Amino acid sequence: MCDQFKAHVTESTKRLATKLKTHLAVIPGGLTSQLQPLDVTVNKPFKGFMHEEWAKWSEAPTHHVTPAGRVKRPSISNVCERVKNSWQGVKSETIVKSLKKCGISNALDEVKMTFYMKKVTHRVETTMKMICGSDDDFLCFYDE
Repeated sequence: MCDQFKAHVTESTKRLATKLKTHLAVIPGGLTSQLQPLDVTVNKPFKGFMHEEWAKWSEAPTHHVTPAGRVKRPSISNVCERVKNSWQGVKSETIVKSLKKCGISNALDEVKMTFYMKKVTHRVETTMKMICGSDDDFLCFYDE
């Protein structure tokens, strides 16, 4: 489920969704906060974990610096690792709550939830590999 933000409805996004065997549902304007599971309960804790990860990185005493003395930006693999850590911090109960609250599902038992989370994990991993590339610098997103 996505809102009508331009990047969510481009042809490239639609092709990626098809490639990932995902059906896009575009939410009418003004209803994102009620119908999009990520906005309802998932984004707040995820962003909180991302903030913590960024704070840990920025406070670390060992940063590479440019010749001018500025701290170099983190590598793509470092950013991917921080996203992975943050996503793993989001409890599956939070996702179930979000799906139920949005009316997407009101009957997810433990077996269905495990299956659903495996699908989500696979999609996140696939998307991150597309973003980060598949070179040796990429850290495996999820251990299986």
